[in-house]
Amino acid sequence: MRCIDVGLEERGYSVRVGSGILPRLGRHCRELDLGSRVAVISDEAVARCYLRPVVSSLEEVGYKVLDVVFSGGETAKSLEAADSQVFAPMIDAEFDRGAWVLALGGGVVGDLAGFVAATFLRGIAYVQVPTTIVAQVDASIGGKTAVNHRLGKNLIGAFHQPRLVYIDTQVLRTLPRREVVAGLAEVVKHGMIRDEELFAFMEEHLDEALAMELQPEMLDWLIARNVEIKVGVVEADEKEGGLRAILNYGHTIGQAIEAATGYKRYRHGEAVILGMIGAGEIALRKGLWPGAERRRQDALLERMGVPGGLAGVSTDRILARTRADKKRLDGRSRFVLARRIGEVEIVDGVEEEVVRAGVEYVKRNYG
Repeated sequence: MRCIDVGLEERGYSVRVGSGILPRLGRHCRELDLGSRVAVISDEAVARCYLRPVVSSLEEVGYKVLDVVFSGGETAKSLEAADSQVFAPMIDAEFDRGAWVLALGGGVVGDLAGFVAATFLRGIAYVQVPTTIVAQVDASIGGKTAVNHRLGKNLIGAFHQPRLVYIDTQVLRTLPRREVVAGLAEVVKHGMIRDEELFAFMEEHLDEALAMELQPEMLDWLIARNVEIKVGVVEADEKEGGLRAILNYGHTIGQAIEAATGYKRYRHGEAVILGMIGAGEIALRKGLWPGAERRRQDALLERMGVPGGLAGVSTDRILARTRADKKRLDGRSRFVLARRIGEVEIVDGVEEEVVRAGVEYVKRNYG
């Protein structure tokens, strides 16, 4: 098992990565100073596969477990769902500040469960047990919790660090290919912003990764390397005051596309693929990176599979959603743009006509 420490002083914690480690979850939770009562929050799909083993692991070491299963999906990541499907059962069960939350699932589950933990009784402890690639390499680490608003994604939330992130890479082998593609988009993103060697690894081993045929040691390394990248950024900038914004590469346009299509057409990672392609066009027009580097990025994304269906979506609607982006500063759009593979920069105030050109490029070539 690999153990990666997140150095945030009193808010620090560890990320544990290994294959087939889920049965040991309860014992590792016992190493923490957690109360005896825990709400295991999951969605319906994940609960069918992993809820019973997780509950059994917790109960075996003496925890009293409340199962909280909600409908799942981006449309369910809302204040309304948190209220009726999560807060209400916890209040009915008379949970107090000594209780804690365990998030079992993908990014949506982690975001919503983390938001619940951050706000229930003004904040209780929580543990992340991510079951998708995107959650393991990105969403579960760093303490960003949120729910969506009808006017934008993740607009309501808080920074609330988990006590432990527990990653069993074996669960990834049951994911459908579309979910694998969406998760590997975040892996490519990490290569783009921070690690050219990771990007090159994906170029060499993409077919094995897409088929989830990487050897256990190699898969553990891949997930752990992405965790190290995310942790390094979070340690330098816990609350997104500067550097941490680079983790949003591809997200400004990507999340606008998600919102413009009602969170029903694209998985988050699929939208990020489109967003990275759009950001590449913007960076090229701004003269920030050479065309050969841009072609290398897009070629890898094309091998992964660029999702279609965008041609009929209004460009104006997508642009309007970029204006609701939570990363805007003083009313100006903020983009993360590539300098080269492995290096990006944060650019404020990108002209709207350039952003429009980036969106139109994606629609024209990949719609």
